[in-house]
Amino acid sequence: MAQKVITVNINVYEQTVTNRHSAYEIKDVNKYLDEGWVIKQAIHNQTSAPNWTNITFILEKL
Repeated sequence: MAQKVITVNINVYEQTVTNRHSAYEIKDVNKYLDEGWVIKQAIHNQTSAPNWTNITFILEKL
């Protein structure tokens, strides 16, 4: 069994007050999913920057 850890930082700043929803496609994670990796765990980490979020993905391939 193999594992990879991918950390992604996303700027979540909303520039308009009417649209409070955002969707982000994380192309690097999608690439690994296409190669047969699966997400074993996703961990949301706080950052000191108010407009940024950090997500760590633990991927696994059997």
